[in-house]
Amino acid sequence: MGIGENIYFWTDNWLGEPLVDLLQIDPLFCADFIGSVADVIVDKGWDIPAEVLAAPGVAARLGSIVLPCTHLPDSLVWPHSANGKLTAKLASTFLMPVDTIIPWASMIWKTCIAPSHSFIFWRLIHGKMPTDENICTRGCIIVSVCSFWLKTDETS
Repeated sequence: MGIGENIYFWTDNWLGEPLVDLLQIDPLFCADFIGSVADVIVDKGWDIPAEVLAAPGVAARLGSIVLPCTHLPDSLVWPHSANGKLTAKLASTFLMPVDTIIPWASMIWKTCIAPSHSFIFWRLIHGKMPTDENICTRGCIIVSVCSFWLKTDETS
């Protein structure tokens, strides 16, 4: 939002994706790319090179951008909210989405099943059983044999 004075033309996400990604430009070359979006707005219209406009998806994305009629300061927009504002609640929801309801959870946590059995099954599903395999992934070095099969390490 705004007139683009503080928005980098090549590397900022003003088209929904950085222009260097849309054009598949090697990151080694784009380190020296300079220029702001305001540099390609002339007389309240776009003045973008034809080579850039010819890239797939660029012209369509430019058509969805409304250029301001007056001088507006640039502002950051959070694309995952309705009003573009980032709040702590939206950030936490984005980083830790609401857990989905697991259909098997209601089947193992019943009054007719002993809680110890439900807990063992829950630990097994989540990979939290203290098997040799899980203990080794936590950095412990153990030498053992599966007590059931009398072969290699104990696994889930």
